[in-house]
Amino acid sequence: MKAIIIGAGKVGFSIAQMLSSENHDVVVIEQDEERALLVDEVLDVQVINGSGASWKVLESAGVRHADMVVAVTEIDELNMIACLLAKRYGVRTTVARVRNTEYVETPHFSPESLLGIDLIINPERVTAMEIAKIVANPEALNVEYYAQGRVKLVELMVDENSPLAGVKINTLDSSKYVIVAISRKHRTIVPSGSDSIYAGDHIYVVANTHDMPEVLKSIGVHRRRVENIIILGGGRTGCYIAQILEKKRLPINIKIIEKDPKRAREVTHLVKNALVINGDGSDLELLESENVGQADMYIAVSNDDKLNLLSSLIARNLGVPKTIAKVKRSEFIPLMQQVGVDVVFSPRMLTAGAILKYIRRGDIISVTVLGEEQAEMIELAVQPGSVAVNKELSKIGFPKSSVIGAIVRGDEVIIPTGKSVIRAGDQLMVFALPTSIHKVEKLFSNGGKH
Repeated sequence: MKAIIIGAGKVGFSIAQMLSSENHDVVVIEQDEERALLVDEVLDVQVINGSGASWKVLESAGVRHADMVVAVTEIDELNMIACLLAKRYGVRTTVARVRNTEYVETPHFSPESLLGIDLIINPERVTAMEIAKIVANPEALNVEYYAQGRVKLVELMVDENSPLAGVKINTLDSSKYVIVAISRKHRTIVPSGSDSIYAGDHIYVVANTHDMPEVLKSIGVHRRRVENIIILGGGRTGCYIAQILEKKRLPINIKIIEKDPKRAREVTHLVKNALVINGDGSDLELLESENVGQADMYIAVSNDDKLNLLSSLIARNLGVPKTIAKVKRSEFIPLMQQVGVDVVFSPRMLTAGAILKYIRRGDIISVTVLGEEQAEMIELAVQPGSVAVNKELSKIGFPKSSVIGAIVRGDEVIIPTGKSVIRAGDQLMVFALPTSIHKVEKLFSNGGKH
């Protein structure tokens, strides 16, 4: 596949890195000369210094033969023009990052059909949707759904009081779930039965969505009800979160703190039931007077990373059990988690992940990038004629650093054991570290050689 990536910021870089590692033909177009040189040095891709909205630059990048154009610069208009030009050249798939809601929120048409772009992605909306999933699953640090919502993955923090702390995996009754990965000190492990779980670990658990409440109870995780949340920042992300939660009709009281008086007034017209407070999220007196300590969740999504960190720590010290913060700079994520912020989201990383999910081809249904080591949760369809068909899992020589979390066959969700037999047409949820991703894909694809 030939792909042209326009914009080599964090999002564009991540997509180019992933596609080039899968041996696709990748061309990166970047206007900033220094950034273009950096990408040229680091990645095995062709780099062109220029504007992606120029037909001459697109032609020099080989747009006539491209299968896909992904435009993710910081300029919405440039992204849209680049995709529209690419469509004129006959490019099959075009993706544009567009942040300005005026371009994409049309009452009568979907923005994709109106502009002829296959996927228009809004980083703030993507971030808000991820945060809304955590609000609905407050015991988790991350939540993903697969197989049309029938399979659920949750990331959980193991604390010192957890019944899992110090326990070997093979001593657990895990007939209804699989612990597909452990994240420990910035390292991701695909565990075997002899591995132990320790306090401080993040574990990734896969189960039938219907069984997940029972699974969480069995491993000592108790669901907390979220009745009161406070959102710092009345920008697009904060408004989207409130609107999504209002649409779900969850019985939640929402307060939004916004420093800018003009924006605070605007927000009151954009949300139905949330209480909007004009104030500074770093003002301890304000937070105390608004009873922040009584909130079940504090969500800091202002445009200031330092303010999000500071106010989250104040909220934690006032007694809020769960804090969520948005950061522009993904390198801050480990630091913020280290000092006590429970969940940290980078809109750029989430956007890159959402685009990668969309642009996968063939047998791959979806991909979720997890952890700092770029491990993947791959949802794939087993092809007739693949080497794994009609064999027991224990006999197919499954690659190390990977594990099957669930098998979906028709309406049935199967939590696999070594004796589970793979059938053609099965949907598999596979967790894999980068070293074993290609081997996994080959094992279940038509004509795959092992």
